[in-house]
Amino acid sequence: MTRAIARAAIGLVMMLTGMSGLAHACSAPSCANGLAYQAYGPAQARTLAVFVHGDVSSGGPADYMYRYAQSFAAGRRDVAAVALLRPGYYDRVGNRSAGSDGGRRDTFDAGSIRTIAGAIRELKAKYGAQRVIALGHSGGAGVLGVIAGNSGGLLNGVVLASCPCDVQAWRASRGSGRGFSSLSPVDYISGVPSSTAIVAVTGAGDTNTRPALAEDYVARARAAGRNARVEIVAGGHGFGSVAGPSVRALTGMAR
Repeated sequence: MTRAIARAAIGLVMMLTGMSGLAHACSAPSCANGLAYQAYGPAQARTLAVFVHGDVSSGGPADYMYRYAQSFAAGRRDVAAVALLRPGYYDRVGNRSAGSDGGRRDTFDAGSIRTIAGAIRELKAKYGAQRVIALGHSGGAGVLGVIAGNSGGLLNGVVLASCPCDVQAWRASRGSGRGFSSLSPVDYISGVPSSTAIVAVTGAGDTNTRPALAEDYVARARAAGRNARVEIVAGGHGFGSVAGPSVRALTGMAR
């Protein structure tokens, strides 16, 4: 009876965490600061492009950025691309990043952001990259927006797709209360180097991270003398509807 209860408990934990029985923590060579990633392109590159997924709040694997990273690296001899799995997330073949996913609702807190910034630094050193550009979607954009302003110029260019750039305003627009740990990119604008290019891309029909969030963030960044612009494009919140303009913006940074 005891063994049966133990087995049931293990099964419940795996179900609640959304992991399959094959999920496992990442290990070398596709692990950076405890985070799993998929890499494409050359082993050494002048420019490293980092792709960071959103919250995937509906559950399941968070590997939709893999194909965009692979496509981005294709045909570029001096650009390597990696798609990172944020803390606690996993892909469809069972690779999993260490840490917690925050219940997939409060996902870009200070600890998670430090972990991701550490992974990007490690990858930059591994690839011998002189420059790092990055594209994040939704919660991933929130992560990168903070990293752009609190990590000493780690990112030379960043594309914020469907960004919850002001967490308080975002939560209010969705009728949610306080008690959130995630950080707001808007609070870190002063730390963004003036040389860092910022493009915020949001779908006009996005009812989650509404266009006003990107517009306000960019207006504040420009008022502070930062190199920022906003693109409001056709589409909704899903990355597929804003992928084209977002990847084109990243391409412009891959000089």
